[in-house]
Amino acid sequence: MNRRKFITTTAIAGATSTTLLQGAGHKNHQQGYLELIRFVVRNRSSIRTLEKYLGDTVIPELNKLGCSPVGVFKPKYGSHGADVYMLVPHKDIESFTTAWKKLTATEAFKAASDTTPEGQLYERMETTLMSTFSHMPELEIPAAVKGVDGRIFELRIYEAHNRMKSDLKVEMFNEGGEIEIFRNVGLHPVFFGHSLAGPLMPNLIYMLAFKDMAERDANWKKFSSDPGWVELRQNKRYSGTVSNITDIIMGASSVSQI
Repeated sequence: MNRRKFITTTAIAGATSTTLLQGAGHKNHQQGYLELIRFVVRNRSSIRTLEKYLGDTVIPELNKLGCSPVGVFKPKYGSHGADVYMLVPHKDIESFTTAWKKLTATEAFKAASDTTPEGQLYERMETTLMSTFSHMPELEIPAAVKGVDGRIFELRIYEAHNRMKSDLKVEMFNEGGEIEIFRNVGLHPVFFGHSLAGPLMPNLIYMLAFKDMAERDANWKKFSSDPGWVELRQNKRYSGTVSNITDIIMGASSVSQI
């Protein structure tokens, strides 16, 4: 039986999404990597300090290293405590392994980082490294939500009982056509990633964007009755591929580039 942590059910309507770089669905484009960082913050008042630090110091330096756009998100529903999530795209694995070492060596980082307990920016940080999907190799900023005040983002984590089942769920999104069904019904993807290292493995993680919660609910309802999805979910090859779902509804930070 699947356990589901569905935190909210509310929504948004369709529109096509365009990739920030080359355009959606370029299956022959080089695979990329995504770093999802969860900052556990002492209290909600500390979030503003962390956001300023990320916006003034960390994100500009990451951009100089070729990591762009960088997303920063704050949960509305589905996350316990005061968390902040940061999404960092990397063009290759070398970028992931070297970016933070280069960043921490800069004078700007050293000047802004206070390691005393009184100036502590966060309690802990947790990192997940993902490879992007073949049928969505790049991070996207959906045209339907770009520049929309109050836009929301839905982060979903699909755990599996084993690596083979997780691989099959990735196949279901790619070759099975589930990503294309998402686009057709207005579930605007930001990224799809298969976790290579991090918590809750094996798993895949993806993010959707919506203008508001009303659009989200409406388009998930549309998805559930879509003929393509009805047929795909009946394919026994993909049965039992998800053992647990975590669903977090988030808003974009003022410093987010997504």
